[in-house]
Amino acid sequence: MKIGIISDTHSAGSGRDLPDPVLAALQGVDLILHCGDLECLGVLDYLETVAPVLAVRGYEDPMEPGDRLASTTRVVHAEGVSIGMVHDIQWPTTGITTSPDGAALVFPAGDVNQLLAKKFGQPVEVVLFGDTHEELICHYGGTLFVNPGSPTYPGRRHRPGSPGTLGILEIQDRAVYARLIDLL
Repeated sequence: MKIGIISDTHSAGSGRDLPDPVLAALQGVDLILHCGDLECLGVLDYLETVAPVLAVRGYEDPMEPGDRLASTTRVVHAEGVSIGMVHDIQWPTTGITTSPDGAALVFPAGDVNQLLAKKFGQPVEVVLFGDTHEELICHYGGTLFVNPGSPTYPGRRHRPGSPGTLGILEIQDRAVYARLIDLL
């Protein structure tokens, strides 16, 4: 199974203002997971022209009746893998793990898996989050953490005004592989 991961699109109006490379990069995915800060529901409709979409709300997102847009967290089960989604992971600042690309994720003291089970209401093997606009892939405590960055307002590693990043998760025989796509 191939899953597109996107966050922090901050789209206005119809939601069709995403950079052209976004839909091109998502071609062939089976599902798209959006980690919030869409700003308009039209983003979900636009992404659904490629594949089904599930999302969590960010700080600036409207409410929507139905299952497509969850309140603050959600767990998606795909090919036997539990994927927790949240917009802002909101963790205290003790202990740091750094990814090979230089982005850092701050982990709380104690058992991260217990904290995740409490946050998501069940154990998860993958955590997808957004908010920072900084792309990240790392493993910690046996869990894969992925922040796809932002395709429209990328983090500090990108030139202002340039398209940013999104992510792809591939699941095969319960093994999960993550990669980032630079939309330049």
